[in-house]
Amino acid sequence: MRGQQLKPASCLAALLLLAACGQTDLDEAYYEHDQCSRIALINEVGDTLVGVEDIAPDLVEGQLFLSAYDRRLVERAVRRKDDELPQGSVYKLSLDDIFESDGGDVSVVSLIAPGEIAGGVRPHGLDFDAVNHELIFVNRAYERNGRSWKMTPHLQRIGANGELFVGETSRAPCSANDVALSDDQVYTSFDHSACNWRAGVEDIFRLKRSGVAGADGAVLFDRAAFANGIVKASDKEIAIGATRENALLFFKISPDSLEQTMRIETPGGPDNLTRTDSGAIIAALHPAKFRLMLNRKFGIGKAPSRIVRIDRDKGEVEVLFEDRSGELFSAATVAVETSDGLVAGSVTDEGVLVCREAS
Repeated sequence: MRGQQLKPASCLAALLLLAACGQTDLDEAYYEHDQCSRIALINEVGDTLVGVEDIAPDLVEGQLFLSAYDRRLVERAVRRKDDELPQGSVYKLSLDDIFESDGGDVSVVSLIAPGEIAGGVRPHGLDFDAVNHELIFVNRAYERNGRSWKMTPHLQRIGANGELFVGETSRAPCSANDVALSDDQVYTSFDHSACNWRAGVEDIFRLKRSGVAGADGAVLFDRAAFANGIVKASDKEIAIGATRENALLFFKISPDSLEQTMRIETPGGPDNLTRTDSGAIIAALHPAKFRLMLNRKFGIGKAPSRIVRIDRDKGEVEVLFEDRSGELFSAATVAVETSDGLVAGSVTDEGVLVCREAS
């Protein structure tokens, strides 16, 4: 009808319909939904973990390290200028506990005590150093700036049993996202070149200005559109997920630079990356970025989850898990594959997704 205004709910429904259009037809996923379930993780004070953003596997010891905090909760507290901000932690999770669970809650152990790190603990990307038995992670610390809060990311090292190393905090790029270790070298992905209104411009025009920095903060590569997860792909190679390019970018490591060697297209925007014992890369993808934005920023609806296995040598991508509705597990941002099955985390959902190998 001429002049009739659409109701907000109608507008939202239309936007969600548009976001669902154009999804890629893919082969059937390796794990069916009846093999998978979402399992709640409970910390020492009885809280249920929300926002398991990244996972670093320690398959030798049969455990996973989780970085988790409720990002929407923190952001609301920052906007309100609350006196204190919520925190998260780095947690340790037994693989036996998770795969032997009959669907009940599973306990996790926090490796960092409250108040132990200045600015609080809000871990983002992390990696596990199996040689030195240490963890390194991007910590989003907050400090008072007048009545407001200012977020400053740091690279923080801790022992795998929770030992805090005094003096082992270093500055990271203002948009630091994830971190990877390779031969004692530290590589940090940054998802924007700017951390003010210019970051929004980069997103709108999909500008390729993000990339990878070295341990000293020097930029080694800055031609990706939203460089996200980063992983050691081989002895002399790292890979990053370029979320807004729907691609993995691979780089040969040299002392002072990175040389891009190949690119593999993915059916969705790659988030965090992990590596299997066989050398394959497991990537959590975002196939509907608009729905992810609604879910991540505003808590509206569910975001789809898609997890793939990538064979770097063959350039092949295999779908391991697919949830287009997001009802089983929403907005997956990381996954680890073991001999028992798949474990995935999400930036907004509770707990973890566990998919077991068929009997």
